[in-house]
Amino acid sequence: MFRIKPMLTMGPVSFSGKRQKIGTDAGFWTATMSGFPVLSPEKILEWRGTIGALQGGLEDLLIGPFDEFQAPTLGGLPPIITGIPHSDGALFSDGSGYSQSTILVSSSADLDLRRTSARLRIERAGEIKKGMYFTVRQGARPSMHMITQLPEKTGDFVDVAFLPPLRFDVPAGSDVDFADPKLLMNLASPESGDLALEMGRWSRPSIELEESWNGL
Repeated sequence: MFRIKPMLTMGPVSFSGKRQKIGTDAGFWTATMSGFPVLSPEKILEWRGTIGALQGGLEDLLIGPFDEFQAPTLGGLPPIITGIPHSDGALFSDGSGYSQSTILVSSSADLDLRRTSARLRIERAGEIKKGMYFTVRQGARPSMHMITQLPEKTGDFVDVAFLPPLRFDVPAGSDVDFADPKLLMNLASPESGDLALEMGRWSRPSIELEESWNGL
């Protein structure tokens, strides 16, 4: 469950039981991910090492909502095609190949920091819809956003409103990634990701994450 957590200031409760809410900012990403199948010695060690490397929230984790079934695919293609070989038909030494997105969308103009709307140019994509995730990047840093209103399409362009606000400037022509949206997150608390083993052999742990502000 990925959601935008509003940044609200709550007033005192009135005699009628109501409370005034004031938004201090447009919010930030949080995520609850549960039921990880940690069912073998190798996965137990991998989980321990990964959670330990995050240092209780000091270090970043690159992760996304795994939302390919809601991506704006076209012609029955998956969002990303993997295993593409070199021109001579060979793969990399580990048996993997190149990957390529089947969804091509870009920003049609410069987008400033804190922007919450944009006009996007569609080169190849299905229908862009409210509720879809996308990512833009500044160098290697990703910033994930969600469309919050019905888009308006005109020819090869679509106007979208989204949250949270842009975390950095986005130049015209930049890729807008609907195929594999990701962002940087931290552990929401030092206790998040605790691994309670049953019979010392398996577990299905959960993890609580929040958007990383490192480098912003």
